[in-house]
Amino acid sequence: MRRLPFPLLLLLGALGWAQPDDQSASRPSWQAVLAPPDEPGEPLRVSGTVFSEDGKRPVAGATVHVYHTDIHGNYSRDQRNGNQDPRLQGTMITDSSGRYEYRTIKPAPYPGSRVPAHIHYVVTAPGHQRRVFEIVFAGDPFVTPKVEAHARRPGSIYSLQHLQKDAHNLWTCVQDVTLKTE
Repeated sequence: MRRLPFPLLLLLGALGWAQPDDQSASRPSWQAVLAPPDEPGEPLRVSGTVFSEDGKRPVAGATVHVYHTDIHGNYSRDQRNGNQDPRLQGTMITDSSGRYEYRTIKPAPYPGSRVPAHIHYVVTAPGHQRRVFEIVFAGDPFVTPKVEAHARRPGSIYSLQHLQKDAHNLWTCVQDVTLKTE
């Protein structure tokens, strides 16, 4: 397990973002840090709840896997890898209230393309269908009216999110997820 410098560990612990102890290191937490502290870019916190099909009952123990590009629009430092081995990624297991949260940076669109910046999601839970989609951001110049219309449909591959700055100048949004039962 990679060890963090003591001052950083103290800071992360005070913020509630310390690494798990050795006994739980193999089991993801409901919180994750995708971007290291020195990662260039604008900090972003995404939180949400995974719900069952009724949209009211939280799903505890759901797996939420997310990944995205860096500020240059690349998944890895070796651009030839495509999205096969994304550098900025994380997996969370929802808590007893179905909650998850991660900290990262705002992704950038792919270089030389008109694809909006986005964060990929793969969400699974026993007894539920797998849900695969991506968050795109309101105000992104590559989010077209067609993408916006698609995002309004239930079960869309897009979720249009409006980012807001919190009191600490951190971009935030809430991305709830509803899973259909099998």
